Amino acid sequence: MSVRVLIMQLNELLDRTDVDPVKVGGICVDSREVTPGDLFFAMQGSTVDGHDFVEEALRRGAAAVCAERQITGSFDVPIVVDPNLAVQLSAIAGRFCNEPSESLFCIGVTGTNGKTSIAHHCAALMERTGFMGTIGWGVIGNLRPSHLTTENAVTVQKRLRSLCSMNQRSVAMEVSSHALEQNRVADVSFDVAVFSNLSRDHIDYHGGMDEYAVAKRKLFEFGSLTAAVINTDEAFGRELVSRLRARDLTCVTYGTTEEVDVRWIVDKYTREGVYGRWYTKWGEADFDLPLFGDFSVSNVAAAVGIALHRGYALSEVTALLKRLPYIPGRMEMYRIDGKPAAVVDYAHTPEALRLALSAIRTHVGGRLICVFGCGGDRDQGKRPMMGAVVAGQADMAIVTTDNPRSEKVDCINKQIVDGFGNWDAYRLIPDRAAAVREAVHAASSDDVVLIAGKGHENTQEIKGEKNVFDDRDFVKNLLGLTD
Repeated sequence: MSVRVLIMQLNELLDRTDVDPVKVGGICVDSREVTPGDLFFAMQGSTVDGHDFVEEALRRGAAAVCAERQITGSFDVPIVVDPNLAVQLSAIAGRFCNEPSESLFCIGVTGTNGKTSIAHHCAALMERTGFMGTIGWGVIGNLRPSHLTTENAVTVQKRLRSLCSMNQRSVAMEVSSHALEQNRVADVSFDVAVFSNLSRDHIDYHGGMDEYAVAKRKLFEFGSLTAAVINTDEAFGRELVSRLRARDLTCVTYGTTEEVDVRWIVDKYTREGVYGRWYTKWGEADFDLPLFGDFSVSNVAAAVGIALHRGYALSEVTALLKRLPYIPGRMEMYRIDGKPAAVVDYAHTPEALRLALSAIRTHVGGRLICVFGCGGDRDQGKRPMMGAVVAGQADMAIVTTDNPRSEKVDCINKQIVDGFGNWDAYRLIPDRAAAVREAVHAASSDDVVLIAGKGHENTQEIKGEKNVFDDRDFVKNLLGLTD
């Protein structure tokens, strides 16, 4: 059976006996992507209701519709109603795509920060391992764009199927708390689950840290798991290990305490990276990482633990680490003689911002200038917290726009400034390009400018429009690093 086009009977696909035996050649949750012969899933989203687009899907040639509620009107194609569609969609999509996750060694990575880095490192260290996450999906070095950290259930299964067709044997994928709550990966046969850390994020969605933690824990409840890789420097990680070992699940632990399976000691920090030594239950070895910060070493340690668990030799892994490919928008440094260094990072939570600032302090001298903002229509409680972090670690700050979405920039920035307290070494420059330009011009050749919040993103979402802007391209042009 072709992995490109699968034709299935509607009743077989939906596990129903009460629908007409219509053949469907594709599945789709976005009416704009419907092609003739597709089954269209009409579902209530967070901002858009798919039921409003049934007629458009039919105009585009949908052969059938599966909806969460009754749809008024007369239609010439089967309309199947299933109130539990959101729960079942991953299984339906998996069935249509010929259960691709069963043919792959699936690594799911969750946590507040570090998901992208860990999954990317895994894909870089292990042969024929695909990647799915915030910065794209596919094969490292040739990633295709993604819209979400973890896409909808149909897209997840389609991409897993595509990775199979690319002859990948494994996949390392980011798994967000939203995806776990919304059952987007419910039918993925995860072999290994990874926990990085837990700090404040998405409280607007989950309601509180306890609820957020419960969502993260769901990844470790999959019956398909054969092992878990867990950061036990975190209290939540230690709790997870206790729970999972009670189930006799193999746990590979990493952290800075002596009892873990993968531990490290850093000997030196430079502008080029981190130097130290691994201490693992598989042996010891020196490392040389082209990365910044202890948190980056921790992310690498998770990937090392997975690779060692899978049978890679420590000497092999250590050699590969020297050539780790860069991760777009993750502590990317740009520098040229006679000008200040600039670092672009995705840090958009208080903890991620603290770690990024601390890492730069550790590696380089001079003043530290931070350009940042906060996203609109998201957790407002973290805004003053991020302000407090910057006031405590930076020498100067410029507060600007991030992705304000439908909110007023002035209101967002006021909440950030509230976190500064009596600290007054900051400026408000709402235009992000002007803010970055001013920060670089104000810096000396010994200083470092951290441009935080957007990382790999190449647009800004402002009042419903996505305007083209890429921190990385802008700062490269500013420093004269373009060809």
